[in-house]
This record gives sequence, C-alpha cells and structure tokens, in this order.
Amino acid sequence: MRVCVYGSSSPNTPKAYMDQAYKLGQLLAERGHVCVNGGGKTGCMGGCNEGCRDAKGKIVCVIHETFLVDKEEFQGADEMVVARGDSLAERKRLLMEGCDCIIALPGGAGTWDELWEAVCQVGLGFMRGVPLICVSVDGYYQPFHDMVKRGQQDMLVYKGMDDFLLFEKDAESALNSAESWHAQGKSKAARKLTARGKGDAWKYDRYKGAKSGFAAGVCVGVAAAAVALVLMRGR
Repeated sequence: MRVCVYGSSSPNTPKAYMDQAYKLGQLLAERGHVCVNGGGKTGCMGGCNEGCRDAKGKIVCVIHETFLVDKEEFQGADEMVVARGDSLAERKRLLMEGCDCIIALPGGAGTWDELWEAVCQVGLGFMRGVPLICVSVDGYYQPFHDMVKRGQQDMLVYKGMDDFLLFEKDAESALNSAESWHAQGKSKAARKLTARGKGDAWKYDRYKGAKSGFAAGVCVGVAAAAVALVLMRGR
C-alpha cells in the first residue's frame, strides 16, 4: 500500500509519540508499504522516516519549498517532492494523491488541518476507498473522537463517517486496521456506496443527482409556461 502519514514536526514531541512514530516507519518497511509524509526530520515525521529508513523501506517526502530554506527536510528519502505556491494546499494534495490509506500520528495544528481536510475529501466522495486512522497514543485523539460522536448526536455529522475514520491506540493496531480494511474489500464497497449515493451520508453523487433533477424540473416548467403562452395568444 501507499500509506500517507501525518504527524508532528516539533522537536519537543513527547517520547511516547516518537516511539510510535518510529515503530510505524519500521512496520511500513517490513510489510513492504511505501511511506509518504511531509518530509520533516524532527517530531513524528522524523521518527517515522528514521524507522522506515533503518528497516530499509521506501520513503517519499512531500515538502513545501518554504521549509527547504531552514534545512528542515529529512535526509535519506527515496523521493523528495517539492510543493510550491503561497499556501499549503498543493502540498496537501500531493500528500494524498494516490494513497491507499492515511494514518495520523499525534501532531499539532498542521496535522489537524491535514487530517480534517482528508476527512472532508473522503466523506464527500472526492477520494474514495481511503481509510483514515488516528493513532491515539495515550488518548491523544480522544477529543476528536468525542467531537465526532457529539456531531453525530446533534445531527451535524453523518454516521457513515465511522466507516472510514478510525481510532487505534498504537501504530501497529493502526496499520493492522488499514490492512484489514483493504483486505476485506471495504475500499470497493465504499466506492460502490458513494457511486449509488445510498446510506445517510452526504454524497457528492447525490448532490449531482439533485442538481440534475432540479435542472430538469426548471426545463419542464419553462416549456409548460411557453405552451400556455402560445395557447393564450391563439385565443
């Protein structure tokens, strides 16, 4: 699998988080997966890269040109993709592009931004068949889990999110979950569900269908009005 990994870049990242980041990198390499991440050399990004490198795995780093000035990039990547532009939008797109799953290690605002954008992309059907797994070390992502449940309770978040947004306690459980998700053919099922627009999820295809129905209704209404006008003039 091509696994996109989000995580902290802070050199002050707690050891418990760093240990899981390194473990994830190791596991990705040992199981033959490609590790794609933001290209940092510190924090969870750096730990994951080091673990993958030490286990002789393949690493693809996607970094914004802004961070190259400070020499913050990880040395030893098999491929270094440099994103440009006046925002992080291109970098986020390149990180997600072609990935089979996304795993979020503990991180700050940048990691949260990446995670929630991915949730929206998958939930709306712009990315299909991609599970997102949060590595909730020491309960780090428990507030996110609780927020989703509260949103569902208040009918602001659709229940279908539980099918692709998962929470695990450590790196190994997260990777096992991703592999199991794909082995069970859930990616195919998710694509099929999205294409049909079924379930209580807000799907892009359903939106397209609604637009088509609305457009057809407008056309029929205009045609009916035109016919009525002709008949009135005939009188």
